[in-house]
Amino acid sequence: MYKALIVDDEIYAVMGIRSGVNWQDLQVTEVYEAYNMRDALKVFDQTAIDIMICDIEMPKGTGIELLERVNEISPGTETIFLTAHSAFDFMKRAIQLDGFDYLLKPIEFDVLQETIGKALKSIKQERELLSLRDQYKPYYDMWRKKKSLITDKFWNDLLSGRIVCTPDNIERILEEHELAGLENSVFLPVMVSVESWQREFSTKDEDMMEYAVRKAASEMLLPAGKGEVIQTKQGVNVVIIIGDDNEEPTTFFPELLARCEKYIQGCHKYFGCNLSCYIGESSTLLEMVDTYRQLLEIEYNNLSKSNQVYTLASMGTTSIKTMIPRISTWTILMEQGKLEELQREVRTRLSELGQMQGLSVGELEGFHQEFMQMVHYILHKNGLSAFELFQDQEGILLSAQPRNLEQLEITALQMIRIIHDQLHRNHSVIQRVQYYITEHLNEPITREQLASYVHLNPAYLSRLFKREVGESITDYILHVRMSLAKDLITSSTIPISDVAKTFGYHNFSHFSKMFRKVYQASPQQFRQQSG
Repeated sequence: MYKALIVDDEIYAVMGIRSGVNWQDLQVTEVYEAYNMRDALKVFDQTAIDIMICDIEMPKGTGIELLERVNEISPGTETIFLTAHSAFDFMKRAIQLDGFDYLLKPIEFDVLQETIGKALKSIKQERELLSLRDQYKPYYDMWRKKKSLITDKFWNDLLSGRIVCTPDNIERILEEHELAGLENSVFLPVMVSVESWQREFSTKDEDMMEYAVRKAASEMLLPAGKGEVIQTKQGVNVVIIIGDDNEEPTTFFPELLARCEKYIQGCHKYFGCNLSCYIGESSTLLEMVDTYRQLLEIEYNNLSKSNQVYTLASMGTTSIKTMIPRISTWTILMEQGKLEELQREVRTRLSELGQMQGLSVGELEGFHQEFMQMVHYILHKNGLSAFELFQDQEGILLSAQPRNLEQLEITALQMIRIIHDQLHRNHSVIQRVQYYITEHLNEPITREQLASYVHLNPAYLSRLFKREVGESITDYILHVRMSLAKDLITSSTIPISDVAKTFGYHNFSHFSKMFRKVYQASPQQFRQQSG
């Protein structure tokens, strides 16, 4: 429920607005009146006002002067200005003070009602965000301080491959991490992939909201708190459900599906995010890395659908130990620039092939064909030609089949190095995204657009971008726009309203607010300082 204040020195104007707007539809329960600045400030002394509809030209203090005081005593109040003249100086000052909007008299009440509705929606969104911040900030701060807890570190090290569990060392590794007793447990991983947000967040706020998503996952997806919810160093959110000694996690699989669907709906409604859940299969600690990578592969290949539940079993993914080779996983490593890890993966897989009894030429050729399929996929995706890239490379024949494992390994590792050098010297995925942003600054740019442009899953692209650039896609776009806008404002005489439109801001108030958010000063102040 909201409270409104109408301020106008003409009593009939106040009466007209009071009777012409359907306040009940707007959920406004109290409407106050004032006929000058002094009376308006008295109302603010008595009660909190959510929205103020105010005339600009008034005796005993203009609406602009009133807003200056209101910004000090009630910064959460949104103001809609009414004016009989399209006076630029008045409108310019209104923008500087973050007025929500201004309308010309005579007022069309349906337009006024629509404008009030938009302002109240903005207030609601701000309050919801503040509420979430307040609710999760203590947990978030605690999480930031305790990120290096032993359990969290164990799962990060295990899933990233920094530690490798084997039948011979598993007990010792668990004891070192104070997790003795889990060597015979069975785990079910669920990957939570946040694809997009329904509103723009700064990098810090997005991190906090992602923590809220993980906190909700621990409450809704972990049965009786049995397990962990972590975020890996690569930004991947993973729910790890631990089965009882006499019960595997899959026994409550149907219930888990229902919980995931309810969780997705809740996050969409309350946190304003689109996400998907990827449910793995029951795995021992020795199998967890393989299961985790298969989930990453499913997410990586999901380019269109959000707010869905996917299961490893239904996707028909086979074990990494029987697949020749894991194309999508290797593609991810290549695009992330992890050359050494990819080389290690190739050597490991070829070593496994070499240990197979009775390895046939057909199996060798099958590996080579699948490997070349990955090569051509990466090159095509990045606009590169295999012929042009490899034509001058001695020993690489695109059409020739390797005669033995040693020759296959040499050729594969050589190709990987050449592609890696080409991608990460000139045309990395992140550089292509940054180029696209620069070329489309005057248009709305969404995470989904960028992901589609580079053929990546939105959640995967978001993690990759933040890891390489150091800030979220939203913050990066904002900072690029405002940096260029600042240069135009300080070095030219172009009207600030035209500068705003140049970068896709058709609402002056919103542009001013975003500029102030970055530079802690209004666009007008910057221009005055440079003049």
